Amino acid sequence: MFTVVGTATVDLFVSNLAAMPRSEGDEFTVDSLVFHDQPLRTSLGGNGANSAYALARLGTTVELVGGLGDDHLGNWMADQLVDAGVGMQSVRRYPGKGTATTLILSDRQQNRLAFHHEGANRAVDSSSLDSSLIRGSDILLLTSYPIMPGLRPQGAVELFREAGQGDTRTAVDIGPAIGEPALLEELRPLLACTDYFICNEHELAVCTGGAELTAGMAAVLEGGAGCVVIKRGAAGAVVLQRENGDIASAGPTGGPAFVPGFSVEVQTTVGAGDSFNAGFLLAVQEGASAEQAARFANAVAATVVSTPDRPLDALSREAVNRLIEPT
Repeated sequence: MFTVVGTATVDLFVSNLAAMPRSEGDEFTVDSLVFHDQPLRTSLGGNGANSAYALARLGTTVELVGGLGDDHLGNWMADQLVDAGVGMQSVRRYPGKGTATTLILSDRQQNRLAFHHEGANRAVDSSSLDSSLIRGSDILLLTSYPIMPGLRPQGAVELFREAGQGDTRTAVDIGPAIGEPALLEELRPLLACTDYFICNEHELAVCTGGAELTAGMAAVLEGGAGCVVIKRGAAGAVVLQRENGDIASAGPTGGPAFVPGFSVEVQTTVGAGDSFNAGFLLAVQEGASAEQAARFANAVAATVVSTPDRPLDALSREAVNRLIEPT
């Protein structure tokens, strides 16, 4: 069983605007009222909700730990997650707080503006965590670390130490690198309890003070993590891990192992990184090596990005296996 701790956010997309709006006071004007020919689209979002949803779609048992507002958007999101098979016993509803939202505006040239309301995500703290659930899980994933202020840093450390009381393996995704991003010095106590450290290249560079890829990955391992996994989008993933206490890898030169991605036509990038996390950890739980897990995760993410509408719903073992082993 998996436990995922992270954000749950409703994403609202307003797309294909003729131009980005510009404020002209409190009246509708030529510039402040912009027409668009595509309807507003509502989507499941948030790193925690996306990862849990992807795991459920891939056929495994998963519990989400997070927060929703006591509002109609919270009801809608809860219904989406329950329908997918995500366990919701540890998702709290917070009266007086709204469900987190991200409103994304994009014009015909793909320029974007985003407006984010943290909502109930900000209320999640260590009191939200069930010790028996954590210790009874095969793998615990903590995601959305920089935007879960109620858990950083000590709450996250306590969470991973609790996992260490059982046989639960731990994983943390330190993205996104916004607001007050996660830096290596803050993360050191957490790294000592972390089996899998996951992020993208930009997040790694921010975390390690601008270190290049290999040096940054080595710095994280030296801090105590067991394995570092770097997501690289279409280029795939990079893995560097610790073996018998030493930094090692299956890479042919002793450095990081580069795992290529899959060539697909990209329709969207929403949920790609979160679905990668789900695929990687599911493969690890089933006995795959880190490199094998990264290849499976690349296929999971490729399945998502090549689907234009409700991309996470495209996930299934069959769909991923067709990409890995085409007939």
